[in-house]
Amino acid sequence: MKLLSVNVSLPKEITHNGKNVTTGIFKEPVDGRVMLRTLNLDGDGQADLIGHGGIYRAVYVYTFENYGYWENELGRTDFTYGQFGENLTVKGMLDDTVRVGDVFRVGGALVEVSQPRVPCFKLAIKMGIEGFEHALLSSNRTGFYFRVLKEGDVGAGDHFEQVEADRERMTVAEVNDLLYFDLGNLEGTRNALRIKALSPGWRGSFEERLAKADASGQAQEGFRTLVVDRKVPESDAITSFYLVPEDGKPLAPFLPGQFLPMRLDIPGQPRPLTRTYSLSDSANPECYRLSIKREPPPKDRPDLPPGLSSNYFHDRIEVGSKIRTKSPRGKFFLDAKGEGPVALVSAGVGLTPMISMLNAIVEARSGRPTWFIHGARNGRELAMSDHVRRLAAENDNVNGHFRFSRPGPEDVAGRDYDSTGRVDGDLLSQTLPSNDVDVYFCGPTPFMKSLFNDLLAWGVSEDRIHYEFFGPASALKEGDEPKAAGGGNVESATDLKVTFARSGVTANWNPSFGTLLDMAEGLGLSPDYSCRSGICSTCMCQLVEGQVDYVEEPVSEPDPGHVLICCSRPKGDLVIDV
Repeated sequence: MKLLSVNVSLPKEITHNGKNVTTGIFKEPVDGRVMLRTLNLDGDGQADLIGHGGIYRAVYVYTFENYGYWENELGRTDFTYGQFGENLTVKGMLDDTVRVGDVFRVGGALVEVSQPRVPCFKLAIKMGIEGFEHALLSSNRTGFYFRVLKEGDVGAGDHFEQVEADRERMTVAEVNDLLYFDLGNLEGTRNALRIKALSPGWRGSFEERLAKADASGQAQEGFRTLVVDRKVPESDAITSFYLVPEDGKPLAPFLPGQFLPMRLDIPGQPRPLTRTYSLSDSANPECYRLSIKREPPPKDRPDLPPGLSSNYFHDRIEVGSKIRTKSPRGKFFLDAKGEGPVALVSAGVGLTPMISMLNAIVEARSGRPTWFIHGARNGRELAMSDHVRRLAAENDNVNGHFRFSRPGPEDVAGRDYDSTGRVDGDLLSQTLPSNDVDVYFCGPTPFMKSLFNDLLAWGVSEDRIHYEFFGPASALKEGDEPKAAGGGNVESATDLKVTFARSGVTANWNPSFGTLLDMAEGLGLSPDYSCRSGICSTCMCQLVEGQVDYVEEPVSEPDPGHVLICCSRPKGDLVIDV
């Protein structure tokens, strides 16, 4: 474990979306040795002392191994040390290996891991990608903060020596997952509260969760045990796993396109990992199917570890293996009984929710004109094409098209694939009868970005473009907010009245505000906020009267009778306690 770079900056004011924002996120590497003090590094500062800074967030740490991950996901090679706003760029300190409460000696300082990072909108400004804070959070590669136990000088080239390990041994990734995604895991919440080093902010969030659970008396949804009934290779990299209920009772239904949350007990990992995989078949009360791609290290970064959970499935899960799951969920799904033409478009393992949608359309006997368009490198990496071609042959409303970017010598045009190149707007405009179509698509991020903008350029209405990210989410269209799958829309009305009760201010809603927080600031109010993206709940306030729509679904649901104003807007006249 090594310190690669020390990065600092003092707060400065920038203009973003027409507003002045003060931030210290633009860290730059410094030469020589720097004193690491109780609150920060010499020459460094934090602008927002509510969301950043303090003794439990003295310095932010990010491991260099994550740089390769993001380069691969975003298709970028322009990263420099401090890219993610970190004070210390390190090597060998991954989120799923470093534990909250671990104590290290580095240079002349003694430091303790205190909490994961809570990403905010300023990271998106730094990266130049709207919504990137959600991508970082979803990836569970957030990085972490150090509390300084002993001040001392540090510099690039220093090595980290672990001198103490917390007995709870919960990794940064596990604690992050517990707060934002594994909300019903009360046992894990209690374990986290036993970490003596955990920062007061995170401790308070976990304590509040337990208090609400005790007060409500509501049973938390438990995990259900499913058993692997079959394991079927679909291609060189993709294998399908058929799961049946251990108790023999019917499985929960799901909508085509939704995913299955699960907890995996992987040997060598101190705690179970929470993962989600798209269901690759239509709903069946007797069996779920998951089709999982083995994820290797990025080709340009073979030093990075392969996908932990996907390789565990391929190498260790066999017929008879047991897996703990929750009910299927997700906001990206198709109404199989819908009308009008639909295109199901994918690349790579992004085809799994599309297969579920296609099967549901066929089983519903809707007759809906359907095009299944998929891109793969070659026949060795192509999965389930025989199934799609069979459905197309048996159903007049179903059409299939497979495109290879690099056909192999054994691949035959017209038999194994229909065209050469990448799946893009040109292919869709040549294959579909018109742009009057609902498009659902899923695949790697570069594919998503390119296709989204191609569809807009072709004239496909944005409200008919539906997508789910394979991997972390990032903005698809420059200068615009990504439309969350399943998100609601608010009519452009100017007669809606919004009352900020505590401030005694009432004004008409104007959609140009974007969110209730934007409106409050435009009226000269200063409500608390931090992430500005529905992550941290800092902006949560009481909903006195009325209802809201969420511009983007919050990661953590607000308390009953409350609203997150940073990502919501009114559905009608509204009164909130601000």
